[in-house]
Amino acid sequence: MTKKPNLPIARDAKNAVTTRGGENLPAIVDRPHPLHGLDVDAEGSASAPLRGVVLAGLTTILVAFGGFFGWAFSTELSSASVASGTIVVDSKRKTVSHFEGGILKRLLVQEGDRVAAGQPLVKLEDTRARSDLQALQSRRLGLIAKLARLRAEQTDSQEITFPDDLKGAPDPAADDAVKAETNFFERRREAKAGRLDVQGKTIEEFSEKAKSLAEQIRATDRQIELITEQRTAIATLVAKEFAQRSKLIEIDAKLSELAATRGELAGNKAQAEKAEAGAELGLTGIENEFQSEIAGEITTARLELSDVEERLVSAKDILTRLDIRSPQAGIVTNIQLRTAGSAVSAGQPLLDIVPEDEPLLVEMHVGTRDIDSIGIGSKTQIRLTAYNQRTHLPLDGEISYVAADQSVDEKSNVSYYVARARIAASSLSANPDIRLYPGMPAEVLIVHKPRSAIDYMVSPIADSLNRAFRED
Repeated sequence: MTKKPNLPIARDAKNAVTTRGGENLPAIVDRPHPLHGLDVDAEGSASAPLRGVVLAGLTTILVAFGGFFGWAFSTELSSASVASGTIVVDSKRKTVSHFEGGILKRLLVQEGDRVAAGQPLVKLEDTRARSDLQALQSRRLGLIAKLARLRAEQTDSQEITFPDDLKGAPDPAADDAVKAETNFFERRREAKAGRLDVQGKTIEEFSEKAKSLAEQIRATDRQIELITEQRTAIATLVAKEFAQRSKLIEIDAKLSELAATRGELAGNKAQAEKAEAGAELGLTGIENEFQSEIAGEITTARLELSDVEERLVSAKDILTRLDIRSPQAGIVTNIQLRTAGSAVSAGQPLLDIVPEDEPLLVEMHVGTRDIDSIGIGSKTQIRLTAYNQRTHLPLDGEISYVAADQSVDEKSNVSYYVARARIAASSLSANPDIRLYPGMPAEVLIVHKPRSAIDYMVSPIADSLNRAFRED
């Protein structure tokens, strides 16, 4: 097969004839042909209508996405948490009980009675309380009289000065205390005087003995002086041999005996003086011991009086609280005891007082997953399930309290937070036929803070990314 050489091809645009190597070839392109449904001119470029369609499509896409994202960023959507609740009184019902307990004497109210704050509700037996109070009052009067007597003894007074309130007290125990302390004061004075008298006589005895010994010593000294003079005269005679020496020896023996006697007398006198000084110290000791004893008794009596007065205040309070009074105005309900003579345990519930004319709130249990979305001031919509929802609008409200810590339902073991909402007065005015009662069930929608639509779309992705890329 002979291979033809490559020859140049010439195209006559005007006559649409193609030549190659001098040979005429049929025209390949003599008019525009559609390319995949597009109009392409002889030069291969897109037509103007095609460009318009493309631009319109791109514009539509951009406008759609721009509008969507503009709406997503600018539009805020609200959500709400649902909680079940009940209507409660703002201050709640008060359960009446007694701290110490006792015996029921009389029930002063009946179920459903309206009572004022401070009105007596229940009377308990007061026999024991009055007896305890009387004993403490008598003990107090006795201690006051005792302190008056001790102060008189401390100052060595001749009589006791009792306080005026003790003298004029109508209680017979005051007179008994005055008489008892006066008698005791006289007996102690006599006992003290007796001890001092005995000690004084002892001092006087030793003093007289010392004086007597002193006289004996002086007499002995006088004898020694006279015999000494006599010896001097006899000694002169003996020297001149006018007297015998034996006479001089007798005188010397007598002087020695007198000297011994004087020494014994001096020793006895010193002992008597020492005993006298000791007796005088004993006299002072009796007084000091007496004052020390009185000071100790005063301290003890004051402490005991302080304790008795504190217990007296408590006893008066107990006696006063035997008349159990209403803590607030309201309606009596849930009476537990009715029979006189029934035992009342300490802290035992006796009855309840439901307050009147106080604002009613909705108390609800909020799930732990929703607690971060609510707070003081959060708006609520309250539906009272006791009323027809088709004919009654939801009541507007506002969160007024959120518990600081969670609680746990003992039956279901589910954790929750206690919250309360105040009902708007305007909502109650718009529903005049709605009457609220404590204990009514309610369904509460707690409106959360509005969020943008883009936030709702992005949050799940952000949360997933936040939990991703973490090392196991």
